[in-house]
Amino acid sequence: MYSGQATSILSNLQETIGKIDDFLLFERRYVHGDIVYSGKDRDSQMGKVTNVEIVVDLENINEKKVKDISSKKLAKIRSISTGEFVISGPWVGKAENITDSVTVLFDDGTKGEFAVTGLETEKLVPISPDIIDDSQYPYYPGQRVKAVNMTPSKSTHWFCGSKNRNQDEGTVCSVDSGLVHVTWLGCALLGSESVPEPPSLQNSKDLIPVSCFAHSNWQIGDWCMLPKPEHRSFTDRFPVRKQSNNRSDFQEIFVIAKMKCKVDVLWQDGSESCGLYSNTLGPINALDAHDFWPHQFVLEKGTSDDQQDRKWGVVKAVDPNEKTVKVKWESEIEETVSAYELIEHPGYSYNQGDLVLRLNKGQIVEAGEKCSGDLYLDHIGMVVSLKNGSVEVKWASGFTSKVAPHELLRVEKSEGPSATPLLNNDSIQEDQEKSGISPDPRDKSFLGSDDGDDCLKTLYESTTFNVPRAAIELLSDVAKSLFGFPFYASLSASPDHVPENESMSGFDKEDDPVIVETSSEANFNEVKESKDEIKQFDMVNDCSSHHFVDSPGKSSISSQVKRSWLKKVQQEWSILENNLPETIYVRVFEERMDLIQAAIVGAPETPYHDCLFFFDIFLPPEYPHEPPMVHYESGGLRVNPNLYESGRVCLSLLKTWTGTGTETWNPDGSTILQVLLSLQALVLNKNPYFNEAGYDQQIGSLEGEKNSGSYNENAFLMSCKSMLYILRKPPKHFEALVEEHFSKRCVHILMACKAYMEGVPVGYAIGSPYVEPEGHTGNSTGFKIMLSKLVPKLVEAFAAKGFDCGEFSKTG
Repeated sequence: MYSGQATSILSNLQETIGKIDDFLLFERRYVHGDIVYSGKDRDSQMGKVTNVEIVVDLENINEKKVKDISSKKLAKIRSISTGEFVISGPWVGKAENITDSVTVLFDDGTKGEFAVTGLETEKLVPISPDIIDDSQYPYYPGQRVKAVNMTPSKSTHWFCGSKNRNQDEGTVCSVDSGLVHVTWLGCALLGSESVPEPPSLQNSKDLIPVSCFAHSNWQIGDWCMLPKPEHRSFTDRFPVRKQSNNRSDFQEIFVIAKMKCKVDVLWQDGSESCGLYSNTLGPINALDAHDFWPHQFVLEKGTSDDQQDRKWGVVKAVDPNEKTVKVKWESEIEETVSAYELIEHPGYSYNQGDLVLRLNKGQIVEAGEKCSGDLYLDHIGMVVSLKNGSVEVKWASGFTSKVAPHELLRVEKSEGPSATPLLNNDSIQEDQEKSGISPDPRDKSFLGSDDGDDCLKTLYESTTFNVPRAAIELLSDVAKSLFGFPFYASLSASPDHVPENESMSGFDKEDDPVIVETSSEANFNEVKESKDEIKQFDMVNDCSSHHFVDSPGKSSISSQVKRSWLKKVQQEWSILENNLPETIYVRVFEERMDLIQAAIVGAPETPYHDCLFFFDIFLPPEYPHEPPMVHYESGGLRVNPNLYESGRVCLSLLKTWTGTGTETWNPDGSTILQVLLSLQALVLNKNPYFNEAGYDQQIGSLEGEKNSGSYNENAFLMSCKSMLYILRKPPKHFEALVEEHFSKRCVHILMACKAYMEGVPVGYAIGSPYVEPEGHTGNSTGFKIMLSKLVPKLVEAFAAKGFDCGEFSKTG
């Protein structure tokens, strides 16, 4: 019987695959955009996969083997796959559900085509073993099937002969896409209503698939087809009762038994490596939010009070350890800047594999003209690469060209790199809205030439990237004006120390760097002394500025529940009034007992020290059976993984994040005070990087500590920006607290900035000469560049309020 033979063949094939040597079987496979590192050292330079070449060995169900075939020559069993982009006229969409069109050669010599769906009365029941373990492909060429319910219908076509009802078994000749359900995504004629959206149900023959990198998605064990010129025709006949006279009618399928993968990599320093074996590279699973890549479009972040007229440019090279980026701005000027002052350009966020439309309508026929769909194929394409300020696109018509970024509209973003970016500290959507970015015709002059003359050949001619000359000069000038001495020594690769002969006016004159006392209780003595002046718990009027002021409140609940609710709220007030720590302040409203405002002082030994954080709290009618709702007044800044620019607060105690046991809200024991203490101690903590889900697994690892240090640098920079925002727009009912707090802490904050510029780790707090922690190599150059730009703004903001900044006032 055929089934027994097929079972034997399948068993032998599985045994063959099982004997594949480990190097090939477990060889790493990468796709375009994957982030990798070279060798065994994760601290080595990172790169992005830009090209993939795969060579495979194939074997079919008859044990026929074909070796060293490029994956670009392989064909899928269906012409269109689920999730693939397709084109119909000027419209582009995504294939969601596909009907199989199965051609069967029956044993009596007749041939029929079946459209197989779950709604059809005709069904093909497989007889052969299911050698393709894939729900997407229930049928495959060479499969023995039996037709059930042979009543002719529109979905069944007989190509030859008259079907004998007694001969209902046959062999699948071919399988292809039949009807395709398409979700339409966009039209090449933007804004046109004369070309209506096509029906969602389409015949696959009327669709044009769009794909760029399908050849890199094959894996060992996948089934495929190979064009006839690449291998000899079948010599073994299928065991059918009545043989066909034309054996070429059968498609031939293969399984991928072995695979060799080579990749091209673009490294962060701008260099490229070609033809690297995939096993010589390692995958990067987590990216720093401030890792950028050559040719990427970036936008100047600016401060929270400076969102307009920001520059944009193209990355030329990156030093990930020093957090510096060499950028070519739209003005053609090249500059080395801090990675912390950049974000990916929200309007030009292109990656390999993105589906795009061309906005230039000059070459498109006008809407309403009678034309064929082929005329639109050079305006629908996929991003191939980014080069020198332009986007290289492979169009559906087959040709490739470079296009200015503002001439494209991204229809759908690809899945992108396999590495998960760490929390970005800016909302791209908000940045785009705030910046009001619009395409600029001048951008054409920014495009690189096709001959590649603009490519970065050497990073610097006379300096190393680790210590950019421009960065050193900038920091030295700023430091000299602020602190009274230059920072040449602080930017060296050696531990950062203050030059012995330089003046340190305003600071302790010791050989070791000055350390900020952020951990001792003495740091908060001044705040404690002002406790009588600024009440920690107080009842105020006017809740109009409260985030939840328009919430329905407690008016709709029953009187019995209302009495219980009032009693609970009064208990909360009593707990807060008598138990608040000296660094938390609360305001309640007599006319709206469901609303609370809170201010938290960032704890010492964290990157949030000395900053103020404000929260609006709402007690719902179901309280305490439901937790309170909390909104963070962010000022548009992302300071922590749990605190979003939108004001969302992720905390298991609030049921906005997963948790178990004491981490979750308990109606019988949880309180508002517990929420506030959790925000101060658990959210605004010493190592906020590990707050992100899954990142706690990196605690203690070199990669985790490195990423945590980088996150702390940025968290302090965001805290400084938050201070500027708070000084400019102090929250209602906390104006006096803001004035009092910063008037007493401004010198301490500036001294902390100075210490961090010298290389002291962010949040390090010892009131004695600095002892460098093991493994710490000083703060990054990018951090120092950004901090040197923020310090003058802080001095100016403090001075504008009349605060005495000591020696900083004279040099600022």
